[in-house]
Amino acid sequence: MPLILKKEENNIFISVWKITESLDELTVLYPNIESYILKTEKRKKEFICCRVLLNLYSKKLKISYSKFGNPVLNNNQFISISHCSNLVCIAIAKESIGIDLEEISEKTLKLQSKFVNDHHSNLNKEKTTLIWCIKESVFKYHKIGGVDFKKDIYIPKFTETIEGELEVIFKNELLKANYFKIENQFLVYICK
Repeated sequence: MPLILKKEENNIFISVWKITESLDELTVLYPNIESYILKTEKRKKEFICCRVLLNLYSKKLKISYSKFGNPVLNNNQFISISHCSNLVCIAIAKESIGIDLEEISEKTLKLQSKFVNDHHSNLNKEKTTLIWCIKESVFKYHKIGGVDFKKDIYIPKFTETIEGELEVIFKNELLKANYFKIENQFLVYICK
C-alpha cells in the first residue's frame, strides 16, 4: 500500500498515494468502481486512488461533481483533489479548501509571464512552480472558475523553502497557503 502521507492538522485531512500498482491491483483495492468511463489507464488509476484515499478517511463518503466540475462530498465537508506524475492527493476540510501538486520543472519558468506578477524576482524553476501551485490551489478553493491568475491572486514577495506558509490575497479575501515538497513536487493547500 503506497500511502506516502497521511496527516491531520487544523481540521484538515491530507493524504497522498504514490501509484505503483497496475490497474488490476488497484481495482482489487476499490472494487465495483465505474472507471471504465475514463479513457486512459493513467486517469483510471488516479480516479481509483482518489477513492482509496477517501476510504481511508471514511468509508461512508462518496464523491460527485458540481456543474463546474469540482468534486463534492455527500456530507457537509469540502474536498479537493490533485494528481501529478505518479502522485495523487486529496484534502478534506469543514471549510472550502484547494489543493494542488506540481512537479518542479522548467515548464513554469518558461510560462511565467502568464501567471507571475512583476514584483517577484530571483525566479527559478522551484519558485515559479510554487507560485503556479499556489495559484492553482486558490482556483480550486474558489470552485466556480472565472479567475485571472495575475489580477485576482496576489502572492507577496517571498523566498521559497522546502516548506512554509504564506498569506495570499484572492479578490480581497485573505487566505493561507501551506506548502511543502514531496519527492520532486510541491504540494500546496489553501484555506482561510
